[in-house]
Amino acid sequence: MGIARNEPFRLYFQVNCHNSARPMTAMTAVAAKNAFGPVLEASLREAVAVTKNRREVAAIFSKECVRALADSFLADPRKADLATGKLALFDAVMAQMDINRHIDASRRAIADGDGIVADATYFASLSDRAPPRIS
Repeated sequence: MGIARNEPFRLYFQVNCHNSARPMTAMTAVAAKNAFGPVLEASLREAVAVTKNRREVAAIFSKECVRALADSFLADPRKADLATGKLALFDAVMAQMDINRHIDASRRAIADGDGIVADATYFASLSDRAPPRIS
């Protein structure tokens, strides 16, 4: 297993998850496949990057690391879903990632002038288009 170069995310994750300033250990996909048990054991001590054709394609983290990442990454509603058991840890992280993608797309649309301004005029137009209520 060789040592990969330092990158900010890796260094941040290592310091906060394993209390170590060391970079991730890197290994090829073939080596990871052939020594999967030891790779899992290594992931308990440090994150493991998996490379294929000399580029990183995956990373293996302990569940403790993913939980630490989730604590700093999840919004309060997803944290509540996790705490109540409505979502599992990985499902909560994936749901938050999906929400973040939608928020980023909305921000890009607004920056490009494609957004809708939700002001009094907009809500009045919605009210005008709505069918009358039957009581």
